[in-house]
Amino acid sequence: MTWTARLYVLGWLSGGRRVYFYSINLMRARHPAWFREDLARLFEMLAARAIQPRVAERISFAEVAEAHRRLEAGGLEGKLVLCPDLPSRHQ
Repeated sequence: MTWTARLYVLGWLSGGRRVYFYSINLMRARHPAWFREDLARLFEMLAARAIQPRVAERISFAEVAEAHRRLEAGGLEGKLVLCPDLPSRHQ
């Protein structure tokens, strides 16, 4: 909530510029066509290496509970990516 309030205040203090929020889940629900367009563009940018997301680690679906624990603990340098075809490290 504090982060959201800061965005509003910064938008208000910066010469009337507006702050817009982008929620991928909300976009998918309210505007599916827009969501598909945005997602297609993101994949194009990824393929062209125009964007390079920070990936902390790729994790198998069998390790979802561990992924949640790591997210809750914080301190990750990047995202955890769940990969359905990746074998578990604990088998």
